[in-house]
Amino acid sequence: MRVLIIEDEPLTRRGLIKLLQTIRVEGFNLDSISEVAYAEDAIPYLQEEKFDIVFTDIEGGEMNGLELISGYKELQQGTQWVIVSGYDSFTFAQKAILCGVKEYLLKPITKEKLSQTVERCLQGLKTRQHDFIGADEIDELLTALEESIWSLNRLEAETVFLEWSGKMEIKQLSVDYYCNILTHVMEVLFHRIATKGSQLMNAFHWEIAVASKKEAERLFLGKCLEILQLLEQKRKGNEIDPIEMAKIYILDHLDEDISLEEVAGKLGLNASYFSQLFKKETGQTFVKYRSSLRMEKAKELLLKKDIKVIDIPFLIGLNDHPHFTKTFKKYTGQTPSGFRRKMGVD
Repeated sequence: MRVLIIEDEPLTRRGLIKLLQTIRVEGFNLDSISEVAYAEDAIPYLQEEKFDIVFTDIEGGEMNGLELISGYKELQQGTQWVIVSGYDSFTFAQKAILCGVKEYLLKPITKEKLSQTVERCLQGLKTRQHDFIGADEIDELLTALEESIWSLNRLEAETVFLEWSGKMEIKQLSVDYYCNILTHVMEVLFHRIATKGSQLMNAFHWEIAVASKKEAERLFLGKCLEILQLLEQKRKGNEIDPIEMAKIYILDHLDEDISLEEVAGKLGLNASYFSQLFKKETGQTFVKYRSSLRMEKAKELLLKKDIKVIDIPFLIGLNDHPHFTKTFKKYTGQTPSGFRRKMGVD
């Protein structure tokens, strides 16, 4: 457990450190304690490290404790903030509550008072992310964005995401979890657009990995509009051609054991010629392209709690569960069960 202490009185600071090192609270395993005198001195620490508990004095220095908390509670999301004060001020307590502070530790600090405060902080850490973004909410966003981007409606795409992100504001979500969800949505959205009939750039970077939820949302929307712009550039008259028709057919029959020969026959093309043309236009072999679609579909299904992992191979045209697990891990770097855990699906 990582702790930061912000206290301008050296004796109080050293005393608090000693007490933290000696108290016995179940679940409180101290890894490190960082200490500074003033709130402004803590800024570099808060920008570079993640703390579980921060003890801060109200007064002292150019910035007070409440100003520090207001400025860094988003970056240090989930951190338990404890106000340390030498006097019981109702006004300051009210302001602290508005900043999201739940603990108010009065001086002199005793072992008993500190132990009780740490116990409550540990409880807060256990429940700091109790919200979850459901598969239906993700599907809602994906469907709406896919439709607006495919129709090149920039305003609608922006409105769709802003409305959805507004709903997410009331949820208590960690930044890492939120970034994982947005990365997943971006990746699926890119593949959906690409498989609807538009060859987008293969090197598109869809990962969302930033320090705050607001920054994640800004980056996500920017990438959505980037896809829309790519689509505009690609679209010159009627873009649908045999390969695009093949992509649509593969997607529509993904749960079947479709072959290259079958798709070529549907298009009235020689199988050998179709294979060469498909590789030239998509940059992938038919088999690799079909496998990628299946893995993307599997990722969508893994977000649905009512679908068992063991049933997913049969829903994407695979009848061999070990082969599915091996292919999924090779494609994503994670097992199907590991992917579910990362995305918060129990």
